[in-house]
Amino acid sequence: MSKWKWFSDEESKGLDYGLMVRLDMARDLCGFPIVITSGRRDEEQNANAGGTKESSHLKGLAVDLRAPTGQNEREKMIWALGRAGFTRMGLYTRHLHADCDPDKAHDIVWFGESHA
Repeated sequence: MSKWKWFSDEESKGLDYGLMVRLDMARDLCGFPIVITSGRRDEEQNANAGGTKESSHLKGLAVDLRAPTGQNEREKMIWALGRAGFTRMGLYTRHLHADCDPDKAHDIVWFGESHA
């Protein structure tokens, strides 16, 4: 049995406890599944994903999430992530990035194009 309400131990492997608490809360708030497409990465995985050398994924402090496609679900997920305490979000064409890295600027949102 997983320690998380909505995520398996495999999905949360290597991810920061505080990040997972926020993610579980966001899932409760939005009311539909949140799918982690990328969590904790090693340096090779990060390079293959196009991540920067300072990527929060390397510290287990970031996740990429599949962008939902239902009516208003993307907006609701963004709202839920914010309510759950994520203060750094990247909004991409096919995914969302959320992190809780204390060493980076907070209260920030950026936009980009999903790779692959």
